[in-house]
Amino acid sequence: MRAQSVVSKSLSKPFTAAALLLALAGCATPVTDYKKGTDFSVYKAATLRQDAGGDRSIDAARVDAALKKYLPSRGVSVTNNAAQLEVVSRFKEYAHYDSNNVSFGFGAARSNMGIGVTTPVSSKERKQYRLEIEFVDTQTQQVVWKASSANQMDEDLSAENRDEWIDYTVQKILAKYPPGN
Repeated sequence: MRAQSVVSKSLSKPFTAAALLLALAGCATPVTDYKKGTDFSVYKAATLRQDAGGDRSIDAARVDAALKKYLPSRGVSVTNNAAQLEVVSRFKEYAHYDSNNVSFGFGAARSNMGIGVTTPVSSKERKQYRLEIEFVDTQTQQVVWKASSANQMDEDLSAENRDEWIDYTVQKILAKYPPGN
């Protein structure tokens, strides 16, 4: 009996991580947009910049690490100078309201007509974040490509799960670059 609980505990962490990645794999495709007529083959080097605003420095560092990891596979090297692109990343905050399914209601009826009122017993606001990435041409200062994650990162996600979410999301976003891929 003791051996079974040890095996169950040792399998729970990989199972949780696998379940998280499986759930993320089923997520919708990132939303992308680009400037028509742009020759994306000329963009070979990029610098990284986080958009000002918000206190998400640890998450921004995670995004930078994922960009450095996945941009080269898209034909763009990350550099500190002489770049054709500036890659700007930011997290957009959204409020999500959770309410339980238990409701309280009352109503009245007369002559086959009725009226009722119901309200959730409790609700909670939760912050979520979507990752947005823009590619800015350094000569024209015009956005030539941008993408937004289709899924959201919960505010209370653990550090380990944030690492996995950001890495997976950046990889999925960059799979859409260059357009027509």
